[in-house]
Amino acid sequence: MMKLSSWNVNCLLLLIVSVVLSACATGSGGKVKGSPFAFLNSYDMALQDFEAGKVMEARARVLAMDASRDDYKKAKALLNDKINPARIRLLRHYKSKGKKAEQDGEWSKAMAFYQQTAEFSAEPEIFLAYVKNMDIKMRQARMDILLKQKRLEDSSWLSWLGSYEAPRGVEPTDIVFVRMREAVESDIEDRAARAYRESYRFLNKDMPGVAYVEVESHLRLMPDSEKGQRLLQDVLEAMPKELIIKKEISKTSAKKVTKQASKSKLKKTSHISKADVMKLIEAGEWIEAKNTALLYRRYEGKGADKLLDTIESGMAKEAAVLFAQGSTAFRKEHIDQAVSLWDKAVTLQPENSEYVNALRRAMQLQERLHLLRSDGK
Repeated sequence: MMKLSSWNVNCLLLLIVSVVLSACATGSGGKVKGSPFAFLNSYDMALQDFEAGKVMEARARVLAMDASRDDYKKAKALLNDKINPARIRLLRHYKSKGKKAEQDGEWSKAMAFYQQTAEFSAEPEIFLAYVKNMDIKMRQARMDILLKQKRLEDSSWLSWLGSYEAPRGVEPTDIVFVRMREAVESDIEDRAARAYRESYRFLNKDMPGVAYVEVESHLRLMPDSEKGQRLLQDVLEAMPKELIIKKEISKTSAKKVTKQASKSKLKKTSHISKADVMKLIEAGEWIEAKNTALLYRRYEGKGADKLLDTIESGMAKEAAVLFAQGSTAFRKEHIDQAVSLWDKAVTLQPENSEYVNALRRAMQLQERLHLLRSDGK
């Protein structure tokens, strides 16, 4: 336990006495206005928040101000002339964008816009209900497409089991066909085990729709799995009643195989060398370097894994530098610069949630500030 020095104790006592005396004076009609921390809710602080795009924070400061303050009238005028009109304008702006995104079937975008609308609404529960509705639609769309894809893939895997039966004229126990059939069976077992693990993982992440897709796949490949049946019940119990599980298996042809790999910018693999990758690394062209290294590895390029490790390390370091620069710009309220730097960091490391969330918030603030600083037309 940390020990306080006598000096620290005296300072703490003085602070407590100050607060108590201030509260007593205010309560007894004395001349002391507010608490020692009343300066936190002042006209200057409200104006500072407003100009930084923190409209609701500015509004809260004014509403919490003591009416006896000398700057109260100025603060009320700021509230009526600027803060409230800005709040209404922002509310209408995000509500309109939310409606447009909803009409276009862009559920995740609509959800984000309605969330922002709720922040500026006097009745946020109305728009939070919209957020929930968009979330359900997004989950439904995700589950539908994943179910369709998983069912198609599993159907193909199961059909391959019969592809390695010994043909007429070959011994039924022919070692070649037996080993190949066993290999397919092993692959299916691995796929089923992975589906079970993923289902359990997504269920724990409160994503029962995706968990259902995976556990259904597990049971399709291993129908007698008791642990799969137990997990299925847990998933169904966690499933929102609004989500609908489509029972019909899609008959979409399994022949829709993309051929984009053959359309690579690097037309001839013989032109790809380790030197090509190194040149891109030295130039700091990390994205192109990674794509080239992956293609180089695909065709058994020697040392490709080491190159990729070098590239990943370089990307992480540069992304960290860009993120730090963006953080500095953001603290100085250079929002456009922060957005630009954080966008580059996310491009290099799109899986970094800290970078992604910072960029998202900065872009929201950037849009808000541009709207507030415009003439409102």
